[in-house]
Formats: sequence, structure tokens, C-alpha cells
Amino acid sequence: MKSLVSNFVNQITKLCKFSLVIFIFYPQFSYALVNKQAILYLNAENTINASPMESTVLSSDVWRKYRALEERWIGAKNVASNHQTIASSPYFAKTNIFNESANTGNESVKYFRLLYTTNYKNKLHNVSGLVLLPPTKTPKGVILFFHSTMNSKLRVPSMKFDEYKTQMLAAIFAANGYVVVAPDYIGLGNDYKSEHPYIIYPRPNVDDGRDMLLASQELLHKNGISFTDNKTPLFVSGYSEGGSYALWFSRIYQQDNKFNQSLNQHGLYLKKTVPIEGAYDVSGVMMPFLLSNQINEKDNQFNINTTLWGSLLKPSLMVNAVLGYADYNNLNAKKLINPNLYSLKCINGLPFCSEINADYSIDSVRLLDANQLKMSLNYYFQAFGLSDNNSKYNLFNNSIRSLINPELLNESSFIIDVKQADIVNWKSFNPVTLISLKQDSLVPEANSTNAYNGMIKAGSTSLNYIQLPNQMLKARTLWGASIVDHLSFELYALLIALNEFNQVNKI
Repeated sequence: MKSLVSNFVNQITKLCKFSLVIFIFYPQFSYALVNKQAILYLNAENTINASPMESTVLSSDVWRKYRALEERWIGAKNVASNHQTIASSPYFAKTNIFNESANTGNESVKYFRLLYTTNYKNKLHNVSGLVLLPPTKTPKGVILFFHSTMNSKLRVPSMKFDEYKTQMLAAIFAANGYVVVAPDYIGLGNDYKSEHPYIIYPRPNVDDGRDMLLASQELLHKNGISFTDNKTPLFVSGYSEGGSYALWFSRIYQQDNKFNQSLNQHGLYLKKTVPIEGAYDVSGVMMPFLLSNQINEKDNQFNINTTLWGSLLKPSLMVNAVLGYADYNNLNAKKLINPNLYSLKCINGLPFCSEINADYSIDSVRLLDANQLKMSLNYYFQAFGLSDNNSKYNLFNNSIRSLINPELLNESSFIIDVKQADIVNWKSFNPVTLISLKQDSLVPEANSTNAYNGMIKAGSTSLNYIQLPNQMLKARTLWGASIVDHLSFELYALLIALNEFNQVNKI
């Protein structure tokens, strides 16, 4: 006992001496460290430590939570119509997810928060991810799922078992017999101190997914999960940002022998990839979409359903992309983003002003545990009127040009990096099914069309494209037609992916 107390006292003494030296010789640094970054990091660590490492939920409760989520998102009046559509359409898997009287007995889904390492920029990162185990010891396969964009570094699937993305994965995939492996991504979750290599850099995210698959094997063995002949059917999917990583995973698996052998030697064999609403044509579709103004556009160049979601979310998408580019190339992000947007000054009654006061900035707001829409609204309201020219971001102009340093668009390294993120012209032999809405307001459908046409032209086999009209499913909206769009479609799109994976298992 004395030795423990003595060791504790020694550690405190060393910390105090270090703090005193810093305070005397670098008072400004000391103030910034103690009052800003250190406090933010301490709060982040507290949030992480308070997050559960595992949980077990009855399958009936998993489906009940999904139905509650569905009604909250879609609206009670629209739910019944969607259920009828799903029941009659050949695209969607038929499950008991909508059956309130379904008896699952003692069947349960197990939730795990998995900690593992991955390599990024020649450095090992301690990352985290979600693993879901189905109510069976002999699953249909393993689904590697890449989630959509998260603006909060802490509100990720593995840290929030009740978060909507986790609920969807549990109800649709795990409760229906699949193991789910879902990385939080580099720079998110446990790796919150790092920057996330956003959509422009797919390879480190693909490698992260592979590393999580390998790290999850021990967990599966401990829980008695086994597959026929020690061969694990691997399925890959992802939504939006994650849709791009899913398609890149398939390409790298097929073209990089070292990559696929690392999986094959552990019995993991890719059977099918189902990317959903992905940003596949970053240079040809996504960048022109972000840079142009869709409000009052007569010809509807990008075939969007409404300008609402693009206007609300474009600033946050731009911030993620530029921060990722700056970190990857060791540049100062503050010089690439409009400084007034970077600082996120407390004006216009922004949601977080009262919570973090003087520390309010892009750096600090992303370390808060807040929902996606609330985070996006901070960028959206701050974006208004940030320039004195005609390109300012406002109700009549949703081009992000005024939100970035104009020199960025002329940087050759930026242009090269953006083009290298495109995945529209390559030959696939492994089955791929692309899924998209006909009129997506945030990730234009042309991404999927260009990827499909390019892959067909390259000679791809076993390639399919499911394009659904928005009117097929209803959703709650602020105004306009009550039909699904990018954000609400995810709730049902995973049922299409499940149907694609089930068809493989029938063969």
C-alpha cells in the first residue's frame, strides 16, 4: 500500500514540476494547453471512458428500437405505406423487422466496442470500431460496413450503441444472421486526436477496414462463431462517404494480392460488394456540385430533389474535405478555410456558443458529443456573409467558393489528390451492386451512373445497378414532397443490401 501511495505522489510531483516549468518559460503555451486543448481532450477521454465496451440486446428489442427510429424519422403516416412497398418490391429483403408480434424468444444481438491498430502515414493509430454478433453461432457471413460522414469525432457507432447508425446495422444485418464489422475510422472515436483522411483518401480507410476484420477474428473465436470449412463469406457495404470506401475495398481486394492474401489466410473471402449512394466521381461530380450554386438553377444540372440538404450540409462536407487534405499534406488548415468560418464566432445564436464559449471553433466543436444535424447547422449559419463579393454563401447561393481560400482550387497537389479519389473506370470480376436514388440532393446520382458506365466499359462482369425513384418511399420533410432523400433513404437502403447478400447465400 505504501509503495502505491509513494508512486502516486512521485507522479504528481513530476507533473507539477513540468507544469511549473512550462508556466514560467512558456506562459502563453501553458494557458492554451491547460484551458483549451487539454480540457477538450480530457472531456473527450471522459466521454470515451463512459462508453460501454459491450452489451447484449434481445432481437425483439433491436427491432423495436428500429421501428421507433423509423417512426421518428419517417412519420407515422408514412411508415405503413413504406411497409407495403417493401413487402411487394423484389429489391428489399423480407424479414420480421416490421412485425411487432414476431417472437424471437431469447435470441439476442451482442454489441462490442473493439480496440485495434491500423497504419496511417507510417504511424500506428489506436482506433476503434463496432462489432455486432448475431443470435447464432453459425452466421451467414461477415459484413464489413463503412459508415457515412460523421461531423462529431465522438458520436461514432462503437461509442453509441443507441446511435441511429448502430441501431440500423443491428436490426437489419445482425438480427438477420450476419456478423457486422464497422470501423469508426482514423481520426474518429478512440483516435480523436488525429485528423480523419476524408473522402479524398480512400486507401487508408480501406486498410483500416481490413485491419478491423483481422482484429475481429479473435473476438469471433472467443464467442464460438464458426463458418463452414473455415471459409468466411465476406460482404462489403457502405453508405455515402462509406459507399466510396466499400467500392474501393472491392477494387483493392481484386488488384492487390498482398491485400487479399492477408484476408484469405484468415479464411475471409470476398463474395459481394454493395456500395450505396457513394461519392465515386469526386472530381467530375462532387467538386463541381460543391462549387456551383443549385438554388434557382433552371436546368437542375445535378438532378437533385431539393436544394435544402445541399445548402445545409455543403459547408460541413467542405470542412471535412479540406481538413483531411491539409493534414495529409502537412499544411495549415487555417490558411485554406475562410478564417471566419474556421473560428466559428458565436453569432446568430449558434447551438454550441453557450457550451464552449471562447473555445468555439472547428477544432473544438468536433470534439463535442452532438448529433449530426446540430453539428452541421453550426457550419451552415456561420457560412452566411463571409465574403464581400457576389459569391457569398446565403439563401440564394450555396456554392462553397466563399468558404475556402481561392488559391486552394489552383493547387496542383489538391487537384491531383481529388482525381486519384475517383473510382469510375476499372474492371471488376467480383460481384458488385450499386444502389442509388434517382434524385439524390446531397450525393448526386451521377456518381453512381458514371461508376456503372465506366466499369461496364472497362469490361466488368457481375455488375448491377439498382436505381430507385425517390417517390417509391415516403419520408417526413420540412417542406416539399414527402419522399425519401439522401438522409432518410439509409433507413431502408440497408434492406436492399441485405437482400443482395441473402441472394448469394441461396446459391
